[in-house]
Amino acid sequence: MRSFLIPIFGLPLAEIAGFVVVGREIGLLMTLLLVLASAFVGVILLRVQGFTVIRRMQDATRTGSDPGREVIGGALLFVAAILLVVPGFVSDVIGLLLFLPFVRDVVAAYLRKRMTIVTAASGTNWYPQDDPRQPRPSTRVIDLDEGEFSRKDDEDPPQGGDRDRP
Repeated sequence: MRSFLIPIFGLPLAEIAGFVVVGREIGLLMTLLLVLASAFVGVILLRVQGFTVIRRMQDATRTGSDPGREVIGGALLFVAAILLVVPGFVSDVIGLLLFLPFVRDVVAAYLRKRMTIVTAASGTNWYPQDDPRQPRPSTRVIDLDEGEFSRKDDEDPPQGGDRDRP
């Protein structure tokens, strides 16, 4: 519980301290302009990087590979942009760090170790590509002609099992 409460109460206190220190050094007007500029940069970076992530997700889906890496990267980019838009210098530094691809990859790897990825594939299991212990599902498809396949439907389907028996 403490690990959850420390960021909740610690981040606002660090942001206030950051405003005081930066405001004392560069002045009130420049501090406010810096906060507005960081919000503007956050919106621009989200727009530019967001379209790139969406394209990579579409490409991964089109090729049949798992788009999980791009989804996590996109979520981290969204968090980074929100941190830039939120007023404060500590959140701005964290947001700018998350925009760096290698930092995003490290955070994504950390999150992947602590998350379970569930896909909506029909009857298949997904395993991480770098996990040699797990077998990859077969992608073979058996295509049958009409003469090789038949279906026989019952005229009267069974009624509820043992309920109808006296």
